[in-house]
Amino acid sequence: MTKRPIIVIAGTTASGKSNIAIKLVKKINGVIINADSRQIYKEISIGTAKPTPDRIDNGVFIVDGIKHYLYSYISVTEKYNLYRYQKDVFALLEKLPKDVIPILVGGTGLYIDSVVYNYKLKEKKEDIKTDFDSLNIEKLQKLIGKEKLEKLNESDRQNPRRLVHILKNGLPSIAKGNSLNHIYFFLDVNPEVVKKNIQLRVEEMIKNGLIEENEMIRKKGLNRYPALDTIGYQEFDGYFEKEKTIDEVKEEIITHTNQYAKRQRTWFRRNKNVIYAKDFKTILDSTNTYLNSI
Repeated sequence: MTKRPIIVIAGTTASGKSNIAIKLVKKINGVIINADSRQIYKEISIGTAKPTPDRIDNGVFIVDGIKHYLYSYISVTEKYNLYRYQKDVFALLEKLPKDVIPILVGGTGLYIDSVVYNYKLKEKKEDIKTDFDSLNIEKLQKLIGKEKLEKLNESDRQNPRRLVHILKNGLPSIAKGNSLNHIYFFLDVNPEVVKKNIQLRVEEMIKNGLIEENEMIRKKGLNRYPALDTIGYQEFDGYFEKEKTIDEVKEEIITHTNQYAKRQRTWFRRNKNVIYAKDFKTILDSTNTYLNSI
């Protein structure tokens, strides 16, 4: 595995990670690698707050002159999991020029940790053929078992599609290998500021076409795939059937996003190696110190 230094800029949704990462890349010879489990998908962009590229060069997003890798490169119709993400990042790290510094940017802690802590993951050869889709929530929970169920958050425990996915693909192993050479930042933004940012972001998503994006997804039948069991999309269930208003949809998205941000903070808080940074200067100074020590 690569010995190159890796920088992680993690944080909750709507904390400003992408802007900080671009500013940092401009100070060092770096590129950005996506660490958001939903921004990998081609068909969902507005609801995932995916960066908008100025252009796309051989599948690589170019944003403000900076290369962004692993965005919009998988279809929601494909089977994708933690094993594949880790494999894709490792392959990318091997291909990048030796003097380029990769910056993992995102809020999916499991994806980030699978890379920097070198999780020992195994490929799932094929799905189990049992018709889990016909089972109710209680039977699905019983099949998963108490031990695995306790590892899930409350939202996932009550989500039939998520439980079916776990039964078919299993929970990822969390056995760690030798950690990669890295420095790990968490953008420590006041939760109240994040709440305001989330509300503004949802309003902006609606203006930018979130309703139309969801309508297109449903017309194409893509909402039946597990990747669409996602904030910004699942809340539209019932909207096009006139069972709820757009204001109700917006409130649900805001509520679910705030709940997600809280879970993100909890995840990263468990990591004792994380550097909590409140501003760009802290990240830049610590990065320079780190790089100069190698």
